[in-house]
Amino acid sequence: MITADALLDEFVTALRVGMERRVDFLTAVRDNPPHDIQRLYWLARVTLVTRLEDIPFFDAVFAMHFLGAPPQPAPTEAGEEEAPEPQGGGDAEPMTLAEGTGKTASVHDLRHKRAFDGTTDDLAELRRALDAHLPKIRSRRHKPHRRGSIDVRRTLRHATRTGEITMLARRGRPHRTRPLLLLIDVSGSLREHTPEYLRFAWAAQCETFTFGTRLTRVTRQLRSRDLSTALADVSAVVEDADGGTRIGPALHEFVATPRYADRARGALTIVLSDGLERGDPALMVAAVQRLSRLSHKLLWWSPLALQPEYRPVTRGMAAILDDVELAGARDLQSLLERVREL
Repeated sequence: MITADALLDEFVTALRVGMERRVDFLTAVRDNPPHDIQRLYWLARVTLVTRLEDIPFFDAVFAMHFLGAPPQPAPTEAGEEEAPEPQGGGDAEPMTLAEGTGKTASVHDLRHKRAFDGTTDDLAELRRALDAHLPKIRSRRHKPHRRGSIDVRRTLRHATRTGEITMLARRGRPHRTRPLLLLIDVSGSLREHTPEYLRFAWAAQCETFTFGTRLTRVTRQLRSRDLSTALADVSAVVEDADGGTRIGPALHEFVATPRYADRARGALTIVLSDGLERGDPALMVAAVQRLSRLSHKLLWWSPLALQPEYRPVTRGMAAILDDVELAGARDLQSLLERVREL
C-alpha cells in the first residue's frame, strides 16, 4: 500500500517541477497539514504553479493522484493542451474555476519569499508621465514668486538697503505634486503581475505597501537608486509573496494603524489588485470605504478589468464599486496608459 509521503512525492514528480518549488510544497504540507482535499489542492497550487497556462495540466495531475481521475496526457511544449473535462463530484470543486469569480484566490497563510527580477525596459518615460500627470496641489508655504501678493517683509528689507522702495517683492503658493500611495497585492493570483507593479512603485518613489496575507511597508526598500537592489531588498522583507489573499484584514490593518492611515490623507491612493477576496467581504468593504474617505481619490487597478467582458462579480468588488474608480493594469505599458489618463 502506497504511503502518503510516497503519494506526494509521486504527485510532484509527475508535475516535473524544479527542486525549489518541490521543497516549497513539501515544507508547506509539513507546516500546514491539510485537513481535507481542497486545502491540499490550494497548498499545491500556490507553491507548484507559476504560470496561468500550467493550471489545466496541474488540475489533471492532481485529479489523477487524489481524486481517482483517469490519467491525462502531458502538455505539449507549446502549452496548448486542452484542459481536462470535469470529473464531477463535490470534492472536485477546486478543479472548476472561472476567471474573476474569486475562487482562484487562496486564503492559506504560507510564508514564502520570492526573488523579483529587474527589467531592461526604460522607466524614464514612466517617470516623466508620473511627473506630468499626477495631480497637483497648492503648497501651504509661501515662496518668492513673480506674481502673487506683495511680500511686505522682503520689500521693506530691500528698502532699508537702498533708502527707498524701488521694488515690490511678491510671494505665492506654488503647486506641488499630491502625495501618491500604492497598495500592491502580492498574492498567488497575481504572481505574473507583481514584479511589474513593484517596478512601477520604484519608478514612482512613493509610499508603498504590499499585502497578501499580511501588510508590509516597503517604502524604504524601494528608495535604492538601483532597481535590482531595491527589488532584492523588497524580496527580503515580503514574507507572503505568491501565497493566500486576505485583502480585508490587510486593508483594515492599514486604516486602523494611525501612522499608516496618515499617509493616505489627501493622497492619490492606487490599489493594484484583482480584488479576489475569498473571506467575508464585510471587513474589506469597511476598510475600502474608510480609505476612500481619507484619500483625495481612490483608484483600483486590476488586470481582470482589461478584459472587455469583465464584470466585478465577487461580493467584495461589487460592494466597493461606488467607492473606487476601477480600471485595468497588468504591465508597465498598461500602467503607463493609466497614468496618462489621470
